Amino acid sequence: MNRAVLVVLVDFLLISLVTLFSSQRSLELGQANAGAQISVEVKAVQDMLEVLQLALQREQTAQGELRQQLDRTRQLAEARQQELAQRDEQLRAAAASLRAAEQTAQQLAAERDRLQQAQLQAQQQMAQLEAQRAGAQERIQRLQEDLTRATTEATTTRASTEALQSELAARRAEVQRLQEQIAALQNVALSAQAEKARLASNLAQVATEAAQYRERLQENRQQLAVLEQDRERLHEHASTLAKGLDTLAAGSQLLAEEIRSDRELAPNTIYKRYLANRVDSSFRATRPGLFGLRSGDVRVEEVVLFQDAGRVFALFHIHHTPLPTLPGGPDWEEITGTLSRGSATVPLSALSFVASDPRVLVAPLDESAVRALGVEPFAVSEDPAKFQDAVVVGGKEGYYGEVEFKLVPGLPRYLKMQRRPLGKIFGKFSPSRGDLAFSKQGELLGIMVNSQYCALVQSLPPARLVRLGKEIAQQRTSQIGAEVARRLQSLPLSLQ
Repeated sequence: MNRAVLVVLVDFLLISLVTLFSSQRSLELGQANAGAQISVEVKAVQDMLEVLQLALQREQTAQGELRQQLDRTRQLAEARQQELAQRDEQLRAAAASLRAAEQTAQQLAAERDRLQQAQLQAQQQMAQLEAQRAGAQERIQRLQEDLTRATTEATTTRASTEALQSELAARRAEVQRLQEQIAALQNVALSAQAEKARLASNLAQVATEAAQYRERLQENRQQLAVLEQDRERLHEHASTLAKGLDTLAAGSQLLAEEIRSDRELAPNTIYKRYLANRVDSSFRATRPGLFGLRSGDVRVEEVVLFQDAGRVFALFHIHHTPLPTLPGGPDWEEITGTLSRGSATVPLSALSFVASDPRVLVAPLDESAVRALGVEPFAVSEDPAKFQDAVVVGGKEGYYGEVEFKLVPGLPRYLKMQRRPLGKIFGKFSPSRGDLAFSKQGELLGIMVNSQYCALVQSLPPARLVRLGKEIAQQRTSQIGAEVARRLQSLPLSLQ
């Protein structure tokens, strides 16, 4: 039990005992002391109320401190989550680098094996060349011995000497050719030894880098383990705080509602909800034409429903309807309007101009019509300036996205949208009249009256009611167009 509540209960019991004892004393003393006893009881009740008020103030202070502690813990948990995400990315990068280094080491090891085989072959070739050179030297020695014998025999006969000289020249040429082959093989062996030394140096360097990568990976794994322990401690702390918050039902409920009210929705989510709750509007206007024929105007648009002050309305731009915006417009004999979604169709009986802007019209709907259409009306934003950006949705073009807006001094019923052709827009970016603007919480802000200004729909006061059907002939739509034109001319030039 809370300490403040326990103190209040103890005080209340003490006051009750004092009051009971005083009541018994008053019965014994009689009527003479009755007035004094009543004064004592009133004073005791006042004291009890003051104690209760003090306990309530202490409880409210404790709830505020606990709420601040929860906010700090939540911020710390979010920072830890971001740090863990960065550590995971670093570990993945280090692991990728280690895999690349290991692949390089494997390639170098394979190259080392190949060079060792090549060196072995070169050594075998050297051994063969050495054997050939030894054989050549033996042959040269034999040739010299033969030459000596031939020279000795040449003294005996000149013919034999000439023959031996020719053979000696041939033998010398063969010896020169063998010596050149030996020199070439020695150069090949030297090149092979230099390449082997270079590859051995590269292999040692790669092995060093691989060891360094392994050490870094081990350090990152240890850091990850420490972060995992920190995250578990944070989860345990959050669980402890959640258990403590269960004892503060009223304060926690208010805090949760504040958090939900500040949560932003993604533009995709808002556009998905718009697609799920839009309805088709259709207007048909007719009047007598030449030779007894009837001429007419048909308007088909996509609109949404919104709820304001406990009532549901359909939102229109005047260009969604056959009503004129200029003097001298046509006098329609009959105008009919319907809202439809799927197989459900709801007729419209009237349209209302709003007082803030003559281009914004609403059609009131009852609960049966909303149920028949099967959509969820959008709530109206109570604080349009809560966020810096709005989500603009085009009814026909299929574009939507975030658009920054500004409040305009002197125009409290409008928001000025900042046109950014390279902004965060999905699809064609050309916001125009009739587009809808939603807050980042998915609440309806208003409707674009032109390409820059959005008229807010919060608490729209009606300016004029236009009844549809055949009654439109008595209301003279040409006069309605003249009135709309006069109201537009009275607005600032930027809003026209």
